[in-house]
Amino acid sequence: MTLSDFFFLASVLMVLILIACIAVAAAQGRKDKLRRLARSLGLFVAGYALVLIAVALILPRRFHAPGERRCFDDWCIAALSARAVESSTDQPCHAAPDSRSWVAVIEVSSVAKGTRQRARDVGVELEDREGRRYTPCAAPLLDGIGPRHLLSDELEPGGSFRVFLPFRLSDTAEPAGLVVHHGAFPSNVIIGDDQSFLHPPALLRIAFEKQ
Repeated sequence: MTLSDFFFLASVLMVLILIACIAVAAAQGRKDKLRRLARSLGLFVAGYALVLIAVALILPRRFHAPGERRCFDDWCIAALSARAVESSTDQPCHAAPDSRSWVAVIEVSSVAKGTRQRARDVGVELEDREGRRYTPCAAPLLDGIGPRHLLSDELEPGGSFRVFLPFRLSDTAEPAGLVVHHGAFPSNVIIGDDQSFLHPPALLRIAFEKQ
């Protein structure tokens, strides 16, 4: 848990305390105190929102090297590599004019010591060098030895597996990396978080496989 997480939890506690005090003041019919508490609550929420937006706009975007793990608590993900699918008979996605398929190799792992891990709400987009983003154009592929895996599959403590996700890009586009989406709340309202409101999401850079 980071300092930002602690600050967010402390802020939530403060808001709950103020709401409880407002409810007591309303029940007692103390209108002056009710107005003061409501004003304090409004100022606190507005101040938090301003800090959230300011930090999101000031902090630079975070980048992770190919193979570097990005962890959400004990659940981690890393972008390993990408390769273009050149063979017309091996296209994982529906063919489209002036486009080609790419397969991104992703490693999902757990740093938990004694509990199973699963990220049910995880999703990824492939970002090209121009900043355009693409969603997977098909289900994960079976590649190499072992079963087909989804990003949301369960992990044993300390375990890992690889996911092979296909994307369809234009002929001139090249992958730059992956953007990971791991739930919107509460990350989008935590100051300094990679997924906070208006902050550019972290990019997991990806290496190219030789053909």
